[in-house]
Amino acid sequence: MAIIYLLQPTQKNMKTLKTVLILFTLIFVSCKKNNENTSLLVDDGNPQFATSVNGMVAAAQPLATQAGLEILEAGGNAADAALATAFVLSVVEPTMNGIGGRNLILVRKLDGTFQGYNGMTEVPINYTPPEVAVNSGHETVATPGVVASLMRLYKEHGSLPLPQIMAASIKHASNGFEVLPGEATRHKIAHKSMLENLGFRMHMLKNDSISYKSGELLKQPTLAKTLQLIADTEGEDFYKGEIAKKIASDMEANGGYVTLEDLKNYQATDMRYVTTNYRGYQIHTMPAPSGGGLLVKTLNILENFDLSNINDMQWAAIMNQALALSINTMETDYKEENLNLVQSKDWAKKQATSIVIPNPKTTSNNFTKTTISELLANNTDWSGNSWGKDSHHTTHFVTADCKGMVVSITQTVGPLFGSKVITPDLGFVYASTMGTYLSNSDQAPGSRPRTTIAPTIVTKDGKTVMVLGAAGGLRILSGIAQTISRYIDRGLELKEAVAAPRIHPEMVVNKETGKRKFDGMQFSAEFTPSNGWTAKDSIAWKHAGFDIKSIERYGAFARVHAVTFNPETNEWTGIADPDWEGTAEGPKKSDCEY
Repeated sequence: MAIIYLLQPTQKNMKTLKTVLILFTLIFVSCKKNNENTSLLVDDGNPQFATSVNGMVAAAQPLATQAGLEILEAGGNAADAALATAFVLSVVEPTMNGIGGRNLILVRKLDGTFQGYNGMTEVPINYTPPEVAVNSGHETVATPGVVASLMRLYKEHGSLPLPQIMAASIKHASNGFEVLPGEATRHKIAHKSMLENLGFRMHMLKNDSISYKSGELLKQPTLAKTLQLIADTEGEDFYKGEIAKKIASDMEANGGYVTLEDLKNYQATDMRYVTTNYRGYQIHTMPAPSGGGLLVKTLNILENFDLSNINDMQWAAIMNQALALSINTMETDYKEENLNLVQSKDWAKKQATSIVIPNPKTTSNNFTKTTISELLANNTDWSGNSWGKDSHHTTHFVTADCKGMVVSITQTVGPLFGSKVITPDLGFVYASTMGTYLSNSDQAPGSRPRTTIAPTIVTKDGKTVMVLGAAGGLRILSGIAQTISRYIDRGLELKEAVAAPRIHPEMVVNKETGKRKFDGMQFSAEFTPSNGWTAKDSIAWKHAGFDIKSIERYGAFARVHAVTFNPETNEWTGIADPDWEGTAEGPKKSDCEY
């Protein structure tokens, strides 16, 4: 099949990508699809959508997608492509993720089995909580896990030489890359904090004081040297060599807790995974410390309703209540040690009895607006302001190869620029783990924090159907759940399912007890100009007793990156969330024969 590429992302055109994407992403999501359709889809030239029989990469930054694509075309597998993508993202999206952060990885191997890796940051053994918790700084830094987990992925599943896989990330760090509008906006927001740290002044500011603007070239030669050492030693130097010594020295000199012993003892551990059957599909994800257990609970509740024969407004109301019921279980089932409880259909059935279904006579059947509105940078929530004071800044990406291996990875440093710390001699940002950011998480020495990130893989009859995940704090859960339900229950194609407007339950605080709870009858809804809910939907929800908060900013309801596979045609379809700056690309060639 000839794959059509009408618009290839380049450094030059990415500066204006957000202003033209609406020409490709105006979607009439009321149209239904047949999930069993065996016809080949046509690549329409949209850089955020692609089809290929040779595999797929979908990521939040074009250079990262390109790196994964090049590895696939060089004969690498999905693990190799994921590694290349991950390391490039650590260079070009430092506000969102990096080698000083944490991640979770879910792999579906060629034999159909699954492997999960826990690369979460680990609280240092000597950590002592301060009397007054801090927002950032060396005191919030825990032992990084990204490098360890990526190296386990490489050693157990990689096929190409690591220096070849990491070449793109080293090149972009050394030679520089053009800063995209979203990244530039986040740099601007963090400017004051950046001035307070020597490493940031050296590596993330021009002349030690000026933020990089959109389109300007950001070079990180020190980070390039760090990445080269990782490539040369397969990550050993990061935990036991010169990199480790520099990390420990910087922490000791500035009141941090991470020591050489913490680094030496860190291991990327096996991650449990949990599966639920949802209308004949198997949903594979990871329970605590991942957020996948909440996804399983949500879908099990939803399974009690016929979501294919109601309208969109009713669907959203039911979805919101199911999400709220699931999220609230974190108070009583924080560690999710009993997977039988996580997977319990009986528990889900009982929860479903409390859900309110709005009267269909008061609802609208069409939530898609037909007016065209440019997706401008100032209309997009690049900073996460809509997500709350300590909103997560995270990246998710997926890779698939022509033989059927798939990889789903979510990577983060926590809030914007993580701990706001860069070791001058190393050049990368550390995640924030201790302190106010994760104050509700377990911060005992040796622990790894609970997170909402949830790499997910969907199969049917033993074959991969969908691989996805999201970024955006707790809204990761709602973004994944809504994409899966729209694809399976509502019959939407992948591109439509990801582009459709989302909702998320609102948190309320009991004034007497101070306890927090998510209320299924209160939710925020995406009212973006091009693809948001309509005023009729809002009125109908309010008439049904729901309290609605309208959000008009793009990118405020998670950013989903996903691929689907059609076993009848061997075709992969990829989508990068249209509210963001990412891309999806499939190889034009492979070693597979059909």
